[in-house]
Amino acid sequence: MDLHGQGSRLLDPFAVVSVYFTHTSSAACSDDCLELLHRLQQKHRLEELPYNFLITGDCQAFEARGWQYESHFAELPQATSLVVAFVGDFSQRPPSDCQLATAQALLLESLKRRRLHPEYNLFVVGNAEAVQQELQLWPRYGGRRRRKRREVE
Repeated sequence: MDLHGQGSRLLDPFAVVSVYFTHTSSAACSDDCLELLHRLQQKHRLEELPYNFLITGDCQAFEARGWQYESHFAELPQATSLVVAFVGDFSQRPPSDCQLATAQALLLESLKRRRLHPEYNLFVVGNAEAVQQELQLWPRYGGRRRRKRREVE
């Protein structure tokens, strides 16, 4: 989906100092993941998926908002962060080694393209407990961040 001119704000690559990992809390896939991504997109109707990147079960990284546009997570510092989601439910089961390697490769590519500050920190957001257990072992892990719940009036 073309986000240009739809109120989406551009990311300043020199300001991106945080990478937030989460999961889609959806079905997982190990092949034909493109079809699952299209179904996730349809659930969001006219909006783009709120993530910058998604990592699927077949160990591919897909661009949603990419390096160009801010994520659509109002609870996070959008102007200074990337949001990466593992496709599936990883509240109990961790992402595969291949998915984790893809995430590391995405971080390295972000650094190589100068789309991520060299002194970045990693965080986990949402109920992705198994993701948090894996990422807390990574060198740039900065902690867990709980998403703010919206008050119901």
